[in-house]
Amino acid sequence: MESSHLSPLSQESRQEFGALLLLDQLMCYELLLHEKEDLDEIVSQLEKKVAELKKGFFHSEEQDQDLSFEKNELSEAKEALSQVEKEMAENEHCRLHLALAETDDEGLKPLLRFMEERGTLTVSDDNYYQPTKKGREVYQHLVEQLEAYVVHFDIYAYVDLVEGAFGDPETDLLEGDQWSDLRVAVAEHKGIDPYRVVFLALLSAERFYENPDWKFDLSMGTLFDEMEQIVQEQLCVEDLGYKDDEGQVSGEDVIRDIIDQGSRLASEKRQQEKEIEENEQIEAEPDEQVIRASYYL
Repeated sequence: MESSHLSPLSQESRQEFGALLLLDQLMCYELLLHEKEDLDEIVSQLEKKVAELKKGFFHSEEQDQDLSFEKNELSEAKEALSQVEKEMAENEHCRLHLALAETDDEGLKPLLRFMEERGTLTVSDDNYYQPTKKGREVYQHLVEQLEAYVVHFDIYAYVDLVEGAFGDPETDLLEGDQWSDLRVAVAEHKGIDPYRVVFLALLSAERFYENPDWKFDLSMGTLFDEMEQIVQEQLCVEDLGYKDDEGQVSGEDVIRDIIDQGSRLASEKRQQEKEIEENEQIEAEPDEQVIRASYYL
């Protein structure tokens, strides 16, 4: 059923979501770059420690133990650095060179200019577009929104309105017409932009990047057409109203009940996950009572 009262996706929102998408892509490499810089510093410090501990011909047992420990730390740090450098090479495609923006990605220039004007993007010394401090803050806020989306909206992706049940992608076969996606209706009731919720859902599932031509579609202004269609076709609050033997039940009453049930279920699921993590941690750690036990009693 089409929610005709929902407005089409505005040009301003398309621009904002496009900027967030580019920022998310650029940060894939940027985060690795910062991790590499931190590891470079750690490796440098450990190398100095090892060199200092190697000095002299005669070492005490304690000095030998310190040297062995620092060598192991250095080996692990170098291995981590090697892995990060490998990931950087694999994510090289996430970078955007100034020259590329003038050729293959020419259509992205207005969006890149918009990001520069907002202070979230700059051009580095090696002519690559790079998030600024403000850009990294915007990205962190995006990450927080993604986490909040998973906590508060994911539970409403599959709802059986007849049975009053919530589907679980990990355990249920989510096929058939009994499942309704109520994330747009929940967002509408909570006063949250439904387009933002669907954008976060698609970004969380990496749906935008499935199309190898996503940057071209973004430059053409068509990348978010599917997102707009999804929002327009989802059930809204007024669609949930129905009539029974006792009279008319409003969509507002229905969505309040669904949100109440969904919130309790999501809270129980988070508590179960927390308990599982805590139990796994306990099982992985030796019991402190072992230290107290006598060898012979």
